[in-house]
Amino acid sequence: INYYYGLPNENIGSFDQDRINWEINGLVGITLARNQKDKRTMLAAFGTLGFNNAQTTSKLIQDQKYTSSSTKQSHINNYYQLEGGLIIDEILRISTGVGQQNFQTQTLTSSDGVQTQKNHLTYQVTTIGFQLDLGKVWWTIDCHIAYQKDFTNTIIIPKTGLLFQF
Repeated sequence: INYYYGLPNENIGSFDQDRINWEINGLVGITLARNQKDKRTMLAAFGTLGFNNAQTTSKLIQDQKYTSSSTKQSHINNYYQLEGGLIIDEILRISTGVGQQNFQTQTLTSSDGVQTQKNHLTYQVTTIGFQLDLGKVWWTIDCHIAYQKDFTNTIIIPKTGLLFQF
């Protein structure tokens, strides 16, 4: 589950259920070292496939200073992220990579008046998070920071979930 917070300087006030979305994550890693408690430090590749609702997608486009020709966004808009990074002592995650938010084709007008037909926005992403090892299940608390490429503003997306170890 993730919560679209948006711009770092934005005061969203109260909890807004329309900002809740969901995603599926996976990782593949290679153990680099083990500490005295047998906890691993891993070099890992992370993959995320998520789905944003219409309200979140509209807010994301607006936060990037685009005006959309679409009067109503689709109720489900997928995104994906591919990252590489480290998991240190099976607790701290630090990773970075690229992402893409997909949506229905529409004309986007930037703040400087440039119009383009778009069906996605690309961005760079950095994730910082913590994992609590509960055996075959890990509880994760992460924060995606998305920026650059088609994004004119940095956005923050905190998330939490369960990671099942195979």
